[in-house]
Amino acid sequence: MPSITQTYDMSASCQHITDDAFLNQHSTTVTVHSCLADLMLWPVLRDHKCNGVTLAPSGLYGDMAATVAKHVWSKLYPERALPGLNVADKHVTKTYICDNPQVGPGQWLEMKAVAEDLDVSGIIKCSFSSIQPDGTKLDDLARCVVKLEHESDWMAEWALLHPLITARIQTLQARAQVEASGKVRTIQRDQAYELFKSFVEYSGKYQAMSEVIIDKASLEATALLDIQAGPEHDLVGPYYLDGICHLSGFVCNATDENAKNHTYISHGWESARILHSFDPRSGKELRNYVCMEPEGKDVLCGTVYVLQDGETVAVWEGVRFKRIPWRVLNVFLPPAKS
Repeated sequence: MPSITQTYDMSASCQHITDDAFLNQHSTTVTVHSCLADLMLWPVLRDHKCNGVTLAPSGLYGDMAATVAKHVWSKLYPERALPGLNVADKHVTKTYICDNPQVGPGQWLEMKAVAEDLDVSGIIKCSFSSIQPDGTKLDDLARCVVKLEHESDWMAEWALLHPLITARIQTLQARAQVEASGKVRTIQRDQAYELFKSFVEYSGKYQAMSEVIIDKASLEATALLDIQAGPEHDLVGPYYLDGICHLSGFVCNATDENAKNHTYISHGWESARILHSFDPRSGKELRNYVCMEPEGKDVLCGTVYVLQDGETVAVWEGVRFKRIPWRVLNVFLPPAKS
């Protein structure tokens, strides 16, 4: 693949600003272009495979949205503290299949962000497209919005649920130590990601779950997290975002009794709120918890809670996975050839 390195306008996920129309807080547009073959960005893609095919992960879109939101805020309000960034209403309209290896000029990704009435209650609408190296649009890929909110409001809301979440985690831990029936299982990192390989292959620094305790009957689980990506060497955003949330997908697929016939794939999320105090490199214990519930015939939905030293630092709401028959999946996402 091409060895592409460069000086970034923002980050390895948001490499080139091609439109930076800062008019005022009521109307602002930013467009960024990024090459997938970039040496910092490529590992994020290379280590994320579904059905054996290299795909752009959801965490990349979330990282790009948050990065541009920080950029816009710093330009409009350089003297004001950054508010909470709620990356919400995320939907993937077309899966971005990545050539592996990247050849020639590589594949390219465009993100457009439109800010409206940007203050602590404003929103930034984000859309993602695949493009040619010259900027010619190919396909719409995904969309989301970034809502600017008060972190203090989040924390007050989460405080009400905190006793319940910690109690559920403690119950799972206690049952895992005493039950011999196999209803509640403790699964170590290697085994957990081997189970994941039935559909999603998270390689390298995506393997953030060092230990999982799962109750298959209740679709409930907690995981001890050990995020291995570091800002000194990696584009950490996608690793952080996927790493703290993919317990939800694990529960869906690891508890499926008919995994040979169908699988669950990500269907987006309603809200992803992460405190600025979230710091996987702090040495503090990181743990998450989720309980997935049926929503209609073929969808499982849940909320992922992330705790840092016992305090809630992130909540992903409305995380949905849709059950897809393998015969259908193999049509629109053909397995990679050996």
